[in-house]
Amino acid sequence: MTERNVNKYTAVWEALESKEPQPTVLGKVHQVEFEEFSQQIRAQDPKFVERVVRSLYAGDIYFVKEAFPREYMLNLKNQVHEYWNSRPEAFHQMLEGTPDYHRLIDEELGKKYSFFQVKHSAYFFPWNDDPLNLFPVIMPRWRPLKFLGGFRWDEYEKNTPKDGVVDRIQIAHYMPQVGMLETHSDPYKHQRLFISAYMDKRGVDYEGGGFYVIDQGNRRVYLEDQVEVGDIGIGYATVCHGVAPCDAHKTFDISKTDGRWFVGLYS
Repeated sequence: MTERNVNKYTAVWEALESKEPQPTVLGKVHQVEFEEFSQQIRAQDPKFVERVVRSLYAGDIYFVKEAFPREYMLNLKNQVHEYWNSRPEAFHQMLEGTPDYHRLIDEELGKKYSFFQVKHSAYFFPWNDDPLNLFPVIMPRWRPLKFLGGFRWDEYEKNTPKDGVVDRIQIAHYMPQVGMLETHSDPYKHQRLFISAYMDKRGVDYEGGGFYVIDQGNRRVYLEDQVEVGDIGIGYATVCHGVAPCDAHKTFDISKTDGRWFVGLYS
């Protein structure tokens, strides 16, 4: 298949990155259907390749619609909540044999990260036993987006920490009133695009706050009103973004799933 041989996106990315500064602010917002978008990525029509790479490098955000079944995401939220209720919190550096783990990052602990954050996150690695059967479902959605970013279809999938770069799935819960992630940009060397899959709906499952991107006027633009459960959001890693607290009227209760949830795909 074409996608397993030559990646035409790589040369376009490298040409742009060598001549033009990386984007830091929001361009336009696009909505595309997952199946059609995935097929276009695979086909690598030169006009599409040029257009989509230039668009992303201009700071555009893409919401890839219906990437996951809605029921899958709703069930996953409950599965993860049960997972960390049945296991003690932990922290592990990414070394050989790192187990899956979850960690509640409160205000005090959040100060120790490179950018301030408050959330409860579970981390899953491909060399473990995959207790929630995540990788068979997620990888078919992740691979075309890796390829779009100029990497091999299966880049890093077989890696372990001794290889230097690994795949990791994070499922994060931004708790009511306190859950947040300060404005930041992401590393781009091993993954040009940030990739977030949505587990809930703004205005239905939580109120206010949520994911935002900085625009040319240095304003926060909240985009999750355009998102449905099961969609994926992507953008170039250096576009400044963050998560603002939601559900200001609620108090965080660790026994509940209230708040904002998402799946983050990182290499």
